[in-house]
Amino acid sequence: MRFRRLSSDELFALETEFKQFLVVHEQYDDEWRILAEQHPEKAEKFIELFSDLVLQKVYHQVSFLVHFSEGMVSFFDMRNEPLKAYQIKCPPHLSLQNEIQVETLISKHFEELQFFIGEKKLMKEKADEVFDLIRKGSEVCEETYFMKYLELFSRIEKNQR
Repeated sequence: MRFRRLSSDELFALETEFKQFLVVHEQYDDEWRILAEQHPEKAEKFIELFSDLVLQKVYHQVSFLVHFSEGMVSFFDMRNEPLKAYQIKCPPHLSLQNEIQVETLISKHFEELQFFIGEKKLMKEKADEVFDLIRKGSEVCEETYFMKYLELFSRIEKNQR
């Protein structure tokens, strides 16, 4: 399996699409019920294949990710290659585990923070890179949220010149 199996709730939400997927693979209602009952491992393979197709499409459409850890927050711009990473690192006596802490530290402890910008060439397909980052704790974030911090990094870059 390339990504992960969709949960029961996710499969239920995609019930119509899953039925269409099964029809394309010549698994109509009766055939599917028999397969699921008599050969559950084969039925599971269909679910895994469907899961991979759905998640590949979803992950390919992701534009921005954010990852919070105790001492660092990382923002990932997944729109173009090379991928761009923007990181804010704080000293050990401070914490960056959520958006509120990031905003507080920027407003009250800006001088103690370190800002990094990096790039990374895709080593595999974008969907696989996104999946790896999510598996390591990143979350999809909204464009407005990402752009707020991208603007901060742009101002920092201009001041360093």
